[in-house]
Amino acid sequence: MQNANINGFPPNLDPQVFAFIAVLIGSACVGNYSALEQNSFGNWLILVGQFILTTAAQQQLIEGRLEYNNININSEEHKSGGSYYANNSKSNQNQRDEVEFLLEAVKNLQQELEKLKNK
Repeated sequence: MQNANINGFPPNLDPQVFAFIAVLIGSACVGNYSALEQNSFGNWLILVGQFILTTAAQQQLIEGRLEYNNININSEEHKSGGSYYANNSKSNQNQRDEVEFLLEAVKNLQQELEKLKNK
């Protein structure tokens, strides 16, 4: 679960505006630099981004483990029935039937309420 954004960065901008600002900054960074200099600086920016993504991914992993919602469906534990999801033998059709049953029950309750309301 994500915490509220305390410091306000990055700002809540429209995604297209946010991307367009990156285009403007990238264009401004090109300047009069040679292709070698642009390549070096561009790779450095990518490294900064990779560092941010790597630390965020590790933080998400730790938070997921603490909240017990980090499930690997390809793990041996899952395949051998070691998790709720593996032990839940309901098929999609069974679940669909249950949902339809519940929807029908809600519909019946609504009809009964309408009858009581009209009396």
